[in-house]
Amino acid sequence: MSWRNRIRLVAGLVVVLLVVATLTLVVNQRARQAFSMNARVVADQYHVGSDYGGVVVRQYVDIGDDVRAGDKLFTISSLGLQKDLSNGLDPVSTEAYDIDRDRGLVTYRATVDGTVTTLAALEGSFVGGGDDMAEITAGGTQYVTAEFTLPPKDYARIVTGGEAQIDLPNRETVPGSISRVSVETTGGIANATVDVTAPALRGNELDAFNQPGSPVAVTLTLEDEGVLAGPTDTLMEFLHRAGVR
Repeated sequence: MSWRNRIRLVAGLVVVLLVVATLTLVVNQRARQAFSMNARVVADQYHVGSDYGGVVVRQYVDIGDDVRAGDKLFTISSLGLQKDLSNGLDPVSTEAYDIDRDRGLVTYRATVDGTVTTLAALEGSFVGGGDDMAEITAGGTQYVTAEFTLPPKDYARIVTGGEAQIDLPNRETVPGSISRVSVETTGGIANATVDVTAPALRGNELDAFNQPGSPVAVTLTLEDEGVLAGPTDTLMEFLHRAGVR
């Protein structure tokens, strides 16, 4: 066999080995991933309850309005407040509302920065004591909750603090980390609910996709301590930097 043929043979073997090794690492990477069955954006929400019910005489906000802590939401003329005052009680203003003793009015205020997402206290309407009058979605608190159906061995590989990838409807991806895991087991299958935090999801540039209820997809990276873990991570990082993944 000539040297040229030997070189071709060796080169061919090297190429085959590289292809096999790459495919092995890619398959191992796929085995380290779990894909959500259902996922959506959620956020912290605060209910505005009526300590004093009555007729709404002034409405300062509408659904979709952004508010800051301390902003007025609505003013209520409260018969309950007037009765308390006439009975010698001494109600006081709080962070959530201001009391006008002279006119028997209660002005409710926002206690957090956010967006008004529901509003029941419309001007001219009546709200009872203890009713939910509005709901404010706190700004900058978005995260993702996702559902997974996994065999027990894969559920055991979900680690708090582990990596996650969030796929938005516009095909943009946002990195995240696992913050909480809960599970119910049915028929030997783990139905896991995973919360994923992603600071980049809270940016104003993603307003069209980070609203509560927005559908997303989540891919988890499962824990892998096998001999291929290191090489697989190296390959995936290289592909990511090269723009392939």
